[in-house]
Amino acid sequence: MSSEHRTNNSSVDSDYTVVDVDAHYLESFENIAEYMDEPWRTRLKESGWGEIGAKQNASSYFPTSTGDRQAYGRIDREHSSYPDEPAEPDEIKASMESIGIDIQLQISHLLLPANAVRSDDQRVTQFMEGYVKYVREHILDPDEGIYGLVPVPFHDVEASLDLLKETEDDEGFIGACMIAAGARPALGNRKYDRIYELGEELDYPFVFHTGGAGLDSYDGFQSFIETHALGFLASNQAQLTSLVMEGIPEKFPELDIIFMESGVTYVPALMTRLDEEYLKRPEENPLLEKLPSDYLKEVYYGTQPLEKSANPEYLETCFNMIGADQIMYASDYPHWDYDRPTTVTDLPFLTEDDKQKILGGNALEVFDL
Repeated sequence: MSSEHRTNNSSVDSDYTVVDVDAHYLESFENIAEYMDEPWRTRLKESGWGEIGAKQNASSYFPTSTGDRQAYGRIDREHSSYPDEPAEPDEIKASMESIGIDIQLQISHLLLPANAVRSDDQRVTQFMEGYVKYVREHILDPDEGIYGLVPVPFHDVEASLDLLKETEDDEGFIGACMIAAGARPALGNRKYDRIYELGEELDYPFVFHTGGAGLDSYDGFQSFIETHALGFLASNQAQLTSLVMEGIPEKFPELDIIFMESGVTYVPALMTRLDEEYLKRPEENPLLEKLPSDYLKEVYYGTQPLEKSANPEYLETCFNMIGADQIMYASDYPHWDYDRPTTVTDLPFLTEDDKQKILGGNALEVFDL
């Protein structure tokens, strides 16, 4: 690790190299509109979709879930999920240094509810293509440890392949991102095989990031806490089940799969549930060569939001069932519930080697940094 990526901070020991695999640059719709083709550029700029602040959260470009993430002003952080003005690019490095991050992967926070658009119109593809152009020019800076993931408009397979190929030689992009919430059909469907095949060929790790808290949860929820507790979780469980049971790890064994933003305690429960079903009906999943739990142990998982309130013995059991080699530190900065690196270093049951792997070692290897 080059010295320019080292930071001096009080939140985590300087002996650790910290790679944050999930952070969100708070761009505005107006930023991206400048990089979109017509008529989408004008539609976005003149429709009111591009307004920032609270109005942006309620915009109709990508429908979003109901609820105030700031708890109506009771949660106060130096940044907000939906600022009054878009963040400046130079704020990224300052925020990294403030919490002790050496390398950070940026994911668009505006894309997370994209799958609420159920048609094959071009708004998702246009936005993702514009986002790639925007962050390439203004945000990504490998010399400063700021990298990005290529958002995949997987509803349009040909556009997905074109965008992945277009970024192949760009040092700033080191993987691909699939928005998990609301994906139709589920992401293990053979429709997406050509996308995964190209990802494997390009040596792009694929990050599956859930989002839009309420999109895949249940009708009748009346508070944000209900959708936030289960919406992200339900999406990741559904997509993991689809990927594993439809044999994606067997068809594309060199494809690294990373799941974000559901913590870790749900994984052992899903392992046991899928094993129990598979042992009763293995003929329904002929591509599998081993138990579903064995494949889940080969997937990587971002830590955020880490369930710090869990019984320590239970949390230790979850870490042991997944394995420290498969866990990566994620902050989800600057969202209201982000985790600092001390979330990992404060865990009493982790060895120093475990902490090194989780905070940075695993990500350095997987993303070839």
